[in-house]
Amino acid sequence: MERIILEVDDQVAKSWRYSSEKKRQEVNNTINKMLQIAFKRKEDTDFIEFIKEVQDKAAERGLTEDVLNDILNEPD
Repeated sequence: MERIILEVDDQVAKSWRYSSEKKRQEVNNTINKMLQIAFKRKEDTDFIEFIKEVQDKAAERGLTEDVLNDILNEPD
């Protein structure tokens, strides 16, 4: 695996730093899968549509933005 750097807002960075290794690995795996699919898309509009689809599927499965924030903000 290769390491890359992504810019995120301050709260996400803080949550990441204070999260457990297990949580970081779960988030990393999810982001990795999303990026694999995203880079297979040929146009920006396809990518935006893809993100909307991922958000919808995640919400259907109970992973809303609030739930994700709760997970990231859980104490170790």
